[in-house]
Amino acid sequence: MISIPSGRYIESDSKVHRADPRAKIVSILALAFSSLFLGSIGDFVLYGSFWVFLFALSGINIREYLKTIWGIRFLILLVIVFQILFTPGRIIVDLGPVRISNEGVTNAAILSGRVVLAVLFSITLSLTTSPLEIASAFEDILEKLKVKASKASQVGIAVSLTLTFIPLLSLQTEKIIMAQRARGVEFDRGNILKRARNALTVVIPVIVNALKRAQETAMALEVRYYTPGRARTRYRDFSWRAGETLLLSSVIAAICLMIFIL
Repeated sequence: MISIPSGRYIESDSKVHRADPRAKIVSILALAFSSLFLGSIGDFVLYGSFWVFLFALSGINIREYLKTIWGIRFLILLVIVFQILFTPGRIIVDLGPVRISNEGVTNAAILSGRVVLAVLFSITLSLTTSPLEIASAFEDILEKLKVKASKASQVGIAVSLTLTFIPLLSLQTEKIIMAQRARGVEFDRGNILKRARNALTVVIPVIVNALKRAQETAMALEVRYYTPGRARTRYRDFSWRAGETLLLSSVIAAICLMIFIL
């Protein structure tokens, strides 16, 4: 059975879904970026509590978040192993060539925690905001920053197409892999040359399908009279309410608390 790639937009009527996408983009991306600089236990408690609050309001099943974390398990494991084995400091485990220091364990916990929180915040945005809303919000934010309307429009359409294509290509890749395995192709056996040759049975169809989809998208845009560099009107206008102001203020307060107090 084909599983939908993690991080897809899940339609709902939660408070997070109804929030202005401009507020969500600025707030959640600020939290995700600043998560990479957390250092103390208080920082992690503060940001973890903030994410739990957003998760409770989003109405999204916890399994969607766990699937994403499971998808980056090798990255997290790599960070932990490198920090534990190659960070000098006070040795707590000495196994000859393998020495584990107290500082290595601490750094591994901090860095893996940073990655997990950054991913959780990022995935919250993609799960609760549709690609079209994200693209329109980016376009509006750029216009507020005095970027030319034509340039903002180009960025908006680029973001929209990127967010739409990535899940589709991931799903298409999974389908092709399953089809090739059904034909007897083994991707995890044989020498390097054989594995590379088997991988081409997936890479080439994916590239062909991507080019075909890109051509179809270009034709669809042309049929709809889309002209690059030309400012466009919007189907939907965003409304900034008190809840968005409260969200942004809370994020600013959390970041300031993390920097100056904790």
